[in-house]
Amino acid sequence: MAKFLAKRALSLIFVVIGITLIVFIATHCLPADPARAAAGPSASKEQVEEKRVELGLDRPVYVQYLDYMKGLLHFDMGKSYKSKQPVTQEISSRLAATMELTVLSLIIFFIIALLMGSIAALKRNRVIDHIIRFLSVGSMAVPPYWLALLLQYFLYYKAQWFPSGYRLPAGMAGPDTVTGFYLLDSAIQGNWTLFALSAKHLFLPVLSLVIGYCGITTRMMRTQLLQELRQDYIRTARSKGIQERTVIRRHAMKNAISPILTMLGMQAGGMIGGTVLIEKIFSWPGLGSYALEAIMSMDLLVIAGITTVMAVIFILINLIVDISYVLIDPRVRLS
Repeated sequence: MAKFLAKRALSLIFVVIGITLIVFIATHCLPADPARAAAGPSASKEQVEEKRVELGLDRPVYVQYLDYMKGLLHFDMGKSYKSKQPVTQEISSRLAATMELTVLSLIIFFIIALLMGSIAALKRNRVIDHIIRFLSVGSMAVPPYWLALLLQYFLYYKAQWFPSGYRLPAGMAGPDTVTGFYLLDSAIQGNWTLFALSAKHLFLPVLSLVIGYCGITTRMMRTQLLQELRQDYIRTARSKGIQERTVIRRHAMKNAISPILTMLGMQAGGMIGGTVLIEKIFSWPGLGSYALEAIMSMDLLVIAGITTVMAVIFILINLIVDISYVLIDPRVRLS
């Protein structure tokens, strides 16, 4: 295990180097001028050039990149061209909002997908199976951002059941920061009024992500469980008189879940990236909406910082998935 973690830590370093290098090259190849964006549309050529020198954009790209990597060793991602605030501080203030939305959506959709996929497999070709398969196809056909717009229109604008966005009502302060997750922090502090408000604001964006990502995992769980139920070891277990519930839970389900974990790791990364539009639609103060602002204003250091953080999170998620293989199936060994 220690050797495996050391290898993953080493690979993380190379991934960060590769990601930041690609981002730097890509952003400097764009036709837009970040110095012009930082100086403002009404700035003169002289003011734009002064801003370029001030931001260090007049230096060669490789010099800018090396300086950025030196700062990254000390968790210093530079300062935003637009706000003049440290990028690390700006990202950390928004990361918890994105992670709360993503983690909660991931947990809920994974549980629902496992349950629905298992029911569909165990009730194969019955009415409930057809209903679940129909819903799964519908889930895969509708993009999460389009679903978010529909939910916002019908459940906020028409029905007025849920708020249109934000983490809490305007002017209301969040709980004292422990984890940065409003639901968890308000529960820890016993503030159930704030907990209920936070849950109400989370409902629509979480529902958009859950429905949008649930379909493919449900179908895969159904397929994997059906394959396991046809295996010889399942027939052997049944012939020994083991209860059907035990056969399904301890044998078929355990082996069917392993391939699902691989997809879960990939979907977690996709979900983090997919929150960009969801956050914009619901005015969610997370990394996604901040990334869009940075792209529109050509704030290169913010773009590089967010991309780096997203890459690290994606690698850590897949590391957790790899380790969970061993916990679920002892036959798997990390190497």
